[in-house]
Amino acid sequence: MPLSFVTLPTKSDAIVLNKEEKNFLAFLQSLEDGEEDPASRYSVTVNVEVRFTRSKAKDALAVQVTNNPHAPAIRLTEEQVRERYPWDYSKLTEECKKRYGNFKVDKKYHQIRKSLEPDSRYAHVRRLDPDNPNSSKKTFFNPNILNEFDRHYTKKAKL
Repeated sequence: MPLSFVTLPTKSDAIVLNKEEKNFLAFLQSLEDGEEDPASRYSVTVNVEVRFTRSKAKDALAVQVTNNPHAPAIRLTEEQVRERYPWDYSKLTEECKKRYGNFKVDKKYHQIRKSLEPDSRYAHVRRLDPDNPNSSKKTFFNPNILNEFDRHYTKKAKL
C-alpha cells in the first residue's frame, strides 16, 4: 500500500484521508508515544516517496512547478528527473523525424530547440558537477516539447 507524507499546511480547506491512511497514522502515533531504547537491536526507517499523478478526483490537490522561493520545496531524485525527461537530443530528433513530414535537422530546428531548453516544462540540463557552471552538461527533454514543435512543423498524415 503506497503512502506519502507531506508537511501539512497551517491552513487548509480540507484534507481527505481514507481509512487505511488514518489507521497508518494512528499506528505511527502509537510508535512515537512509546519509549525509545537506544540499546535496542533494531531500528526502523520509513522511506517516503511522493509522486505527482494526474487525477480527475474532485478533492485532488492542485500542484504546479514554480520558481517561487516561498513555495514548499520538493526535491526530485535522478530517477524521477529521468522519468520526467526521458529523451536526449538524439531521441528528440528521432521522434521529430517520425512525427513531421517537413522536418529537417537544420538551423530552424536547433533555434526552436534551444529556445525551449530554458523552460523546465520541456527540458532539464544535467551537469556533471552541479556546483560548477562550466561543467560538462547534457540536456534531457520531456515528450511534451513536441506540442511546441507542432506549431512549426506539419505532422505526417496517419494512415
